Amino acid sequence: MDNILFIAILTGAVGHVTWNILLKKSQDKIKFTRAFTLIGSFLMFPILFYIEPLPRVVWPFFLTTIFIHVFYKIYLCKVYDYSGISYGYPIARGLPSLILLALTPILFDESLSFSNQLSIIIISLGILLLVFSEGNFKKINIKGLIYSLLVAAIIVAYSTIDAKGARLSNAFTYLIYYFALDGFIFNLISYFIFKKHQLSFIYFKKNFTSILAAASCSIYSYIPAVYGFTVGKIAVIAALREVSILFASIYGVFILKEKGGSLALISAMLILSGCIVIKIF
Repeated sequence: MDNILFIAILTGAVGHVTWNILLKKSQDKIKFTRAFTLIGSFLMFPILFYIEPLPRVVWPFFLTTIFIHVFYKIYLCKVYDYSGISYGYPIARGLPSLILLALTPILFDESLSFSNQLSIIIISLGILLLVFSEGNFKKINIKGLIYSLLVAAIIVAYSTIDAKGARLSNAFTYLIYYFALDGFIFNLISYFIFKKHQLSFIYFKKNFTSILAAASCSIYSYIPAVYGFTVGKIAVIAALREVSILFASIYGVFILKEKGGSLALISAMLILSGCIVIKIF
């Protein structure tokens, strides 16, 4: 993996955790998601007039990922309704790497070296260890756990679909189409099923800075990942971008003053070690 892609994925991880933190802090998470995805589509839609259309063979993958991402957004909001970043985020982001490790040889005919497998396992264990960083081994947040597992399953699904779709086309074209249409489609669906979460000009005016930041970060965070899917191994790229949980942990400890303890330190060391293994080998 070249240095530029490696750095882009890591900075994309920062972008990813940033918009998740903004989502967690928002009072109405569905409304906030509607707002920042809509702004993202307004930003990206004009670019469609200057790029080539998606190949016909890609549209089934594209439409499927648009559909799946609707549920991703809904259940992600549920995760943050019932749990914090330090609980739901590690489960939702950690499990997909382990699942993709098992599925990669089957779905993509990609053989993973021992160092690839080791790095993925190290990062995933480090991420999942953060679930217990506050020592709550005996207290299980059932609703938070269920929604986190659902989000993890959806991440596996859309990562697989987007990898296949991007490989059949140009990764950047694929992403521009996705972000240009995603916000409009999600808001159209939300208009009918989320009657209590309607947008207004006052809401945009009051929260514009956070909305624009979330839109920008969500777009940037996924670009290096999908491009990486086209030039690298799916499981390795997926594991590397999940180091976003490390940044979430840092935010929680130093900004929110959450309890971390020795487990959080061990987790951070594992995640860092996994990144080093990926970069070196």
